[in-house]
Amino acid sequence: MKKIIYTFALLLLVFSTSSIHANVIILNGLTHVHNGEKGKQIKGEIILQNLNKVNAQRVTVYLQDVLQSCDGKTEYSKTGSHLRSLGNWITFNTSEKLLNPNEKFVITYFINIPNEINVENIDYGSFWSALMVDVDKPINEDNQYGVQINSKIRYGVQIIANVGDRVNPEIQFENIEIAKNSTGKQVLNVIVRNNGLYLVQPTLILELFDKNGESIKKVEALFKKVYPMNCKGFEIELLDVPVGDYDAVLVADYGGDIFGNNITISISK
Repeated sequence: MKKIIYTFALLLLVFSTSSIHANVIILNGLTHVHNGEKGKQIKGEIILQNLNKVNAQRVTVYLQDVLQSCDGKTEYSKTGSHLRSLGNWITFNTSEKLLNPNEKFVITYFINIPNEINVENIDYGSFWSALMVDVDKPINEDNQYGVQINSKIRYGVQIIANVGDRVNPEIQFENIEIAKNSTGKQVLNVIVRNNGLYLVQPTLILELFDKNGESIKKVEALFKKVYPMNCKGFEIELLDVPVGDYDAVLVADYGGDIFGNNITISISK
């Protein structure tokens, strides 16, 4: 049985000082999660469309690995940079395509799960990489100095294959601290670490209690992907909370499983 889950996120890298618009878009999401078994093949699709009605758009396609460090950084690197890379399992049908105005194009990829898997004596869990799609702005062939590319948009389509029967993941709060974000608002910054073997997508829930044990505030941070043996940062805004000390419960809810800690929060001016 195969299941695909789509969620939406966007990685943009702009190599120009001028403003640009995404003439090429991805229609079916930037995270594709599949379930499969050893020895089986999984087929997936990434659907592109050139929204420009006048100019053709060139796209290039290549594979990279994704790593989430506990200092909050997400890094893209060459395939094979971690033990659970899909780099040796995945193939796709094109490395470059010129999309005509308003044209749709399907990037088809195949994940060939080996008959035998041995990652530190373990043969199940989540495996992942990212299919990168670079979109060049229209090429100006008439430029007097030759061909000129003005800017570029890069999509990182994260592809995950869950192999075997899922077991309960093990997560922990790596770090919890009060801070002010870029807008000056007080927030609770939480680093979540996934010590398990499968991808988790937890929603964080914070509930504050006054000295009488009455609940005065309950806020959530929307789910994010946390890869096995990787970390992800969450930010929970603490709006309209009076100055003072509060007992609180911080919970990570990731689909039937809940992990929580009792903490104390001090709100200052």
